[in-house]
Amino acid sequence: MNKKLVRNSDTTVSTQLFEILKQDILENRWKENDKFFSVRQISIKYGLNPNTVLKVVKALEEEGYLYSVKGKGCFIKKGYNLDISQRMTPILNTFRFGQISKDMEINFSNGGPPKEYFPVQEYKEILSEILLDKDGSRHLMAYQNIQGLESLRETLVEFIKRYGIRREKEDIIICSGTQIALQLISTAFGLVPKKTVLLSDPTYQNAVNILKNYCNVENIDMKNDGWDMNEFENLLKNKKIDFVYIMTNFQNPTGVSWSFEKKKKMIELSIKYDFYIIEDECFSDFYYKSQDCPRSIKALDKDERVFYIKTFSKIVMPALALTMLIPPKKYTESFSLNKYFIDTTTSGINQKFLELYIKRGLLDKHLEKLRVNLKEKMEYMIEKLKKIKHLEIMHVPQGGFFIWIKLANYINSEKFYYKCRLRGLSILPGFVFYSNSEEVSSKIRISTVSSSIEEVERGLEIIQDVLNNCDFSEINLK
Repeated sequence: MNKKLVRNSDTTVSTQLFEILKQDILENRWKENDKFFSVRQISIKYGLNPNTVLKVVKALEEEGYLYSVKGKGCFIKKGYNLDISQRMTPILNTFRFGQISKDMEINFSNGGPPKEYFPVQEYKEILSEILLDKDGSRHLMAYQNIQGLESLRETLVEFIKRYGIRREKEDIIICSGTQIALQLISTAFGLVPKKTVLLSDPTYQNAVNILKNYCNVENIDMKNDGWDMNEFENLLKNKKIDFVYIMTNFQNPTGVSWSFEKKKKMIELSIKYDFYIIEDECFSDFYYKSQDCPRSIKALDKDERVFYIKTFSKIVMPALALTMLIPPKKYTESFSLNKYFIDTTTSGINQKFLELYIKRGLLDKHLEKLRVNLKEKMEYMIEKLKKIKHLEIMHVPQGGFFIWIKLANYINSEKFYYKCRLRGLSILPGFVFYSNSEEVSSKIRISTVSSSIEEVERGLEIIQDVLNNCDFSEINLK
């Protein structure tokens, strides 16, 4: 702790102290479980209020550098090296506290629906109805048909017509989450030799981490309406691609939707070059600029090239933990068997709730309310962001949850992330959405879903203040 605080600097003392203590830890003079400096020691050395120091120490805990033991102090945590902190800590922090914001924290990082809109009352009423049917509830508490509750799959046959998809109940598999569906697809074709999957740069971080475990990964840049299809075909000519993973409508993190022409071209190329398409459609219900749900690639899939994934965590609530998977017909049986080993049973009670929630028109009413709320916040945030210097909205989304932002090239997004966090604002730095984080230090993702308009206003004020007080001498080095 040899560095000194600069009292008249534009950078707050808490931000300076965070960087000093973080650097002290990263110099590798500490061993795992070593006792770190006490709040009192740091307060005396730097002449700071203990509450300010405590706030910084808590931030170091949240970032994975320290852990605390009640009555004993703080200790060095295993795995505080740069690889872990840079790539995974922001994501871990998003889920460490779930959607429960701490006092004075504004959440621009969360990717789940607003908790105030969870259908808690409907869930209670339908759950009570289910449990009062003793014979029926006993059945639902037992192991289920590995493909999912038959009556739910019958209901989903009608439900998916809104996306232009026409399939039978035998074509649908219910899983306990998108990650399970991705694991099913990744492992069903054997692990030797490794298959190759093509991912957008950037893309959904959990897909990156899951698919990298089982497949070789190639990347292609995301444009404003999907991939450059000429670039894509040139890649296909020179390299064997087994799968492509795409989010065709309101992609995470960019908010980009694929053009209809590119969706059609994707199907054509999948036939010509013999690859399969993994279509993750979790945001298509959140359209703000039209009256109709955008079509999926699966709706064009006459030749059975598409593995269609649709989670209900976004449109109902995460605790439901239900995802629909529609594989090409010839794989339904083998996938059902594979699911038995990975995801033996999926909650029968939650499946029954979803069935009744859809049948009674409650889901459609719920989505209407969500769209109104999220559209208002999205439009408000975009208009405010356009007025902030040192950043650029890379794509103005027509729906979804996210705004993808490029910071000026003289601003480092990792430092920007930490400075915002110390001010009580949670965002996500762009590198977590890339397979290779080397060249993406200037981008951030902002989510519109968790904050009220008042919190949006305060959060944007923090962003503007942090940017206005950045040390522009700290140029990003590529």
